[in-house]
Parts: sequence; structure tokens; C-alpha cells
Amino acid sequence: MQDLRNSTAFVTGGASGIGLGMVRAFLDSGMRVVVADVRPDHLDAAAEALDAGDKCLFVELDVTDRAGMGRAADAAEEAFGPVHILCNNAGIGMLGDIRLVGYDDWDWCLGVNLGGVVNGIQTFLPRMLAHGRPAHIVNTSSIGAICPGPNGVPYLTAKAAVIALSDTLRADLAGSNVGVTTLIPGPTATRIHEVAALRPERFARTGLKPIEDRLAAGPIFTGGIPPETVGTMVRDAIVAERPYVVTHGAFRPFVEAHFAQILDAIPPATEQEAAALAAMMAGSLADLAGTAS
Repeated sequence: MQDLRNSTAFVTGGASGIGLGMVRAFLDSGMRVVVADVRPDHLDAAAEALDAGDKCLFVELDVTDRAGMGRAADAAEEAFGPVHILCNNAGIGMLGDIRLVGYDDWDWCLGVNLGGVVNGIQTFLPRMLAHGRPAHIVNTSSIGAICPGPNGVPYLTAKAAVIALSDTLRADLAGSNVGVTTLIPGPTATRIHEVAALRPERFARTGLKPIEDRLAAGPIFTGGIPPETVGTMVRDAIVAERPYVVTHGAFRPFVEAHFAQILDAIPPATEQEAAALAAMMAGSLADLAGTAS
């Protein structure tokens, strides 16, 4: 997307943190923006801070609510016309040893951090393909998804899945009017630590409550980069149609070490094996193409 002026973006988790950083970058580029968020207090604060007049629409949205996502898409189109950029950014932080994690934690974390992305794609992608204009989807992952560590199994499972989802989506949409970018942020000055305020009663059975109560006292990271910096990086990646945005260069050696372990585990291929694999893949892809047509 070379020119963002007068186009429309829909940003989930858009009323604070990285989402709000994206909103600011889009507004600065002359766009209209739908700010969707589950917290009414954050929406009110964002509306006051942005003071964007008729350039912004503020929508209360739980991204796990598929019907609600559809209604929000309808409201966006009624206010601004077709949506050109979708940012599946809404997420919840979840930290703690796996021995403290229960089914409620898995269901909630996967439902928001992965299911919310799925719901955004299922709702908006058909509309983007139908209107046929240049469009783009941005899915928010995490640096921990490619540089994993302890105390975040459900969270990093979801964020790693977002990368696989985005990569496959990009392959499926090659040659269409819709591009795909994966955002992989490192420590950023956000309010992701306020997880206790977001946990629904139906997911209250958790061993993580003491941790979430402590997190409520202050940010997880000190010295994180400003969300506005991330928002600008995302906007520039959309214009340049780049597949990834990774915010922190300092993580490069850790990511290299992680992938080096995977590469070291791959045995060398014989010529016969390579030829058989190429033939198998070509046949499978041809079969799938025939089915799709």
C-alpha cells in the first residue's frame, strides 16, 4: 500500500499501548481509524487524548465475540466505508510457571491472543477481497515466540501460532490485493501488566492470581520503547509491504541461537531424498490448486 491517505484502519486493542501507537501513526498519515477495545475506560481516555474528531470511531469489542466482531465491522463500514488495514493487535499478558496454569488460563489466553486474530481474519478478509482495493493485515506476535524462555507457556504458544498463521496466510494471499505483516515486538511501554483487570469471571479458576495481582502494581518492563515508535514501524512496513516488523535488534543473537538449534537438528539430504521431496511437494500443490479452482 503506497498511499495510506483517506484509507481506513481497524485496530483491535487500539485504545492503549502498541494499538494506540498504531492509531496515532495512521492518523498522522491522513487515515480514518476504528479504535476497538474491550475496556471502556481506555476508549474514553484514548478519545480524549487523540481528539481526532470524525477521523476516529471508538468501538467496545471483545475479540473473542465473533458476532460482536461482525457488528464492529459493519459499524466501521457504515462510518468510513471499506476497511483497508486490519491490525489484529488485542492481547493479554500471561506469566507464570506451567505448574500454576490451568484450563481456564489456556482457554482465555488462546481465545484472545490466537482466537482474536482468527476472528479478525475470518470477519474482515472476505470483505477486503470483495472490495478489491489494496489492503493489509497486521498480526501482533511477540519476540518471545522466536526467542522463547520460561514462565509464559500459554502466552508464547499463542504468539508462536500467530507467526505460523501469518506466514501461511501470506502464502495463500500471494498475488491478491491483501498483504500480511507480522509484528514481533520486544519490551514496549504498554499496559499489558493489567491482566487482572481483564480476566473474566468465567476464567477465574487459576493458580496465577497472586502473580497477576502483583503485576497490577506496575509495568512488567521498565525502559520499554514508546508505543508510538512501534506504530511508526508498522505503518512503514505496510507501505513497503514488508512481511515482518521486529522492534529490537538486541534480541538477534538469542534468536540466531534458537534457530541454530533447529538447523543443527536437520540432517543433510541425499540427492534421491531431495528429488523425491520436490516431486511430492509439486504433486501436492498441484492437487490443492485444482481443488481451490
